[in-house]
Amino acid sequence: MERERFLEERLGRKQPFKVPNGYFEDFAAQMMDKLPEREARIIEMKPRGWRKYRPFAYAAACVCAAIFCVGTYLHSSNGDQMGQSVASVQPKSTYSAIDEVADYTMMDNVDFYAYMSDY
Repeated sequence: MERERFLEERLGRKQPFKVPNGYFEDFAAQMMDKLPEREARIIEMKPRGWRKYRPFAYAAACVCAAIFCVGTYLHSSNGDQMGQSVASVQPKSTYSAIDEVADYTMMDNVDFYAYMSDY
């Protein structure tokens, strides 16, 4: 802040640099005139590196997807039988929606009573 004041007191607020009139009106045309003329080169694009192995990559991805699907199917078919046997042994839960809300909001009975007494 002090530097700005010093510079302003010493040099004033006058802008020392000015843009000539009409400079930006034909700037693009002047720039194009200054560029050297070149003939466009045609570059032939060839597949490189991993692109030539793309079909093999697609095949490998399909094989991985098939293995994943078969594994998921086999796991879920075994898991259903285990889930039924475990569910028959465990008692039903008495956990209600109110309990879920209380857990989510981290409220206990004292908080509920305080909230209800305000109304």
